[in-house]
Amino acid sequence: MYRLGIIEESLDNKNVLGMIKKFFYSQRIEKVPEDDVPIWHTNEYHIPDREIIKLLTILEKHIKPTWYIHAFNEEKLYVVLQDKWFEISQEKDSSWNDMIEYGVEVAEVERYFLENIPLHV
Repeated sequence: MYRLGIIEESLDNKNVLGMIKKFFYSQRIEKVPEDDVPIWHTNEYHIPDREIIKLLTILEKHIKPTWYIHAFNEEKLYVVLQDKWFEISQEKDSSWNDMIEYGVEVAEVERYFLENIPLHV
């Protein structure tokens, strides 16, 4: 089972969430006044192992530039950026390098966020 965190505002088409609503676990609403999007709706989903890769492939097509989505279980960490997803180590190591460079160069995500992917939603 994977824990998947999606900030609704990071998607270009929120209808994608309808595909995974059966896996919905919780929602947290945050005020982020310093951001271009001042209110975030952060959803946590619990995704079965057999569904995760198919879902990552869909999410990479709908995440906006400057955002990321992550999913993790006890063994793996996935990071979804615009048009690409990565499987990386849960602890920061060299497996993160390609993800960080792609995220900064192509997906326009701030390096700080990519260097600090949390293991929580």
